[in-house]
Amino acid sequence: MFYSTPNTYNLKPVLYFDAHTHLNLQFEKDWQAVGERAFEEGVSFVNIGADLASSQKALEQAEFFGDGGFCSVGLHPTDGRLVDFGEITTLAEDPKVVAIGECGLDYFHCADEPERRAQVELFKKHLDLAFVLNKPLMVHCRPSVGTFDAYEDLFQILREYQDLGKLPRFNMHFFVGDWLMAQKFLALGGYLSFPGVITFSEQYGEIIKKMPLNRLMSETDAPFAAPVPFRGKRNEPAYVKYVAEKIAELRPETRAVVLAALVQNAQEFFSL
Repeated sequence: MFYSTPNTYNLKPVLYFDAHTHLNLQFEKDWQAVGERAFEEGVSFVNIGADLASSQKALEQAEFFGDGGFCSVGLHPTDGRLVDFGEITTLAEDPKVVAIGECGLDYFHCADEPERRAQVELFKKHLDLAFVLNKPLMVHCRPSVGTFDAYEDLFQILREYQDLGKLPRFNMHFFVGDWLMAQKFLALGGYLSFPGVITFSEQYGEIIKKMPLNRLMSETDAPFAAPVPFRGKRNEPAYVKYVAEKIAELRPETRAVVLAALVQNAQEFFSL
């Protein structure tokens, strides 16, 4: 049941955009306040579904936040194979749902080949749904240790869909590949988003510097991966400003140009 008293916040101009957050996880007691803090900081965000329950919750929260509420619905590759996908399809038709996912491949937690094949089939269901509804895809992809195996398999699937003329817009959330792998997804028209780890790890600097500015987005993946100065604490959408500022520091363009682009890219990606 949707919350019966949705709020209409005095939304401020959007200064930062969190393309991937989870107010539907670990925020049971204070998600309204966390969302309001984000709005006060000029942060807009998309609340991401990762299974049926969190997708339903994300949509309920988007309804509550009124004009400031956006969400996605989908099944994480490790959490959704026993769910009736028809329930996700029904949720996805709501106009508050601006993306499909998170979905994809996660080989980090899965060495079993039949289970990996099941992940592929589940991912293809999300691809088909995104194409039919003309909504972008929020992709989770995590390879097994020391490899890019999940990225390689996922790239092949996306390229097949491109060849069929059925590839929706897609974002590689929390991207951890190298520059060569990044170029493969960029060549398909993909976006890449980066979370708070870029504030304390130099692993992502080369990609952030080299990739086209118009394909780059900031995210928190809250409540996980809090940026400096909140490392080790619960993350939240308001903290995306630290991610965006770090991206601006790494890029060759001026700070103002980068920060404006991060907002514009997200708004265009999600058709807001």
